[in-house]
Amino acid sequence: MQVVLLVAGTVAVIWLLFTLRMILLLLAFTAIFCYLVAPLVDFLESSIKIGRYVLRVPHTMAIIIVYLLLGGAVAIALEKVVPLLSDQLSAFFENMPNYAKQLDLYAKQLAALPTRYRLPMSWRQSLTDGVNVTIAGLLNWLQAIALRTVRLAPYLLWFVLIPVLGFFFLKDGKAISNKFLSTLPAADLRYRVAIFLKDVSETLAAYIRAQLLACLIVGGIVGAGLWLLGLPYPLVFAVGAGIFEFVPVVGPLALGVVAILVASFHSWHNAFLVFAFLAIYRVLHDYVIYPRLISQGVEIHPVVVILAVLGGAELGGVTGVFLSVPVAALTIVCWRHWRDLQRDRSLALVGANDEPLIEGIVTENYLKD
Repeated sequence: MQVVLLVAGTVAVIWLLFTLRMILLLLAFTAIFCYLVAPLVDFLESSIKIGRYVLRVPHTMAIIIVYLLLGGAVAIALEKVVPLLSDQLSAFFENMPNYAKQLDLYAKQLAALPTRYRLPMSWRQSLTDGVNVTIAGLLNWLQAIALRTVRLAPYLLWFVLIPVLGFFFLKDGKAISNKFLSTLPAADLRYRVAIFLKDVSETLAAYIRAQLLACLIVGGIVGAGLWLLGLPYPLVFAVGAGIFEFVPVVGPLALGVVAILVASFHSWHNAFLVFAFLAIYRVLHDYVIYPRLISQGVEIHPVVVILAVLGGAELGGVTGVFLSVPVAALTIVCWRHWRDLQRDRSLALVGANDEPLIEGIVTENYLKD
């Protein structure tokens, strides 16, 4: 009977999580927002000494000041950047019919290659079918992205809800954490859980900030490089490169294919230069810059980052790649705490048998709240 109840409870929890997945996603984005804003709040909240006076901004006031600064930054971006981005997007969509005709011409040229090189008939048919399937799949993929983008329109309200929820999380987060810890019965357990949650929070915060920094670096370098190479719509590609960096492997690959195709529509020489630039930069970023950037924030060796990304791609595809680095970092945190727990238990056991003083020292350290 207990097994049946356990299975039923597990199924109910999974069903509830699946039903509320969009709410959970909202909370996840809110947590990311809070991790990004928290350092600014802590900086303003820290004491500033001016002569003989010490100026300290209250916690709530620090949050309000940060929100006002972010609002000003968003307003400046809307005033200066959005019009230019909108103009480039409008020019891109105006040229879409011409690009579609050029893409159809490429497909016909590829389909004619088997006949041109006098390949066996079976090979010709296979290659022709492969090209047709690839083109159809690409068009279906673009159509699916457009439909999903339209379906996400009702969730634009999240841009308002995320900072609203984030304000309360930033304001009352410490109080909620302390209240949760106070419900734990033993001081030793409260100490261990507090340290563990602190390490997990710091690890996730470091990963999110490092990932955002990587997106900014990629967007800036890719946008500047494509602008220097004379590719149209450099700001569109810069923003796209920064956003797609959140989807490892697939995001940069899709953006690179689109950039090379757009360049080829204007000049094959320019397309080759764009391909060479993106290929060289992706190698440098994926195997030199990104592993070191993540390892500095998450305290994980660059080799482990590379192996984690490769393993995540093998096990879970795009989702596995996206989750590989934070999962590896959290695994290291859990292993470190488990190792410390086993070491302290061994010290306590030794103290109980041989040196009672060691047990007293260990107990005293962990009974601190």
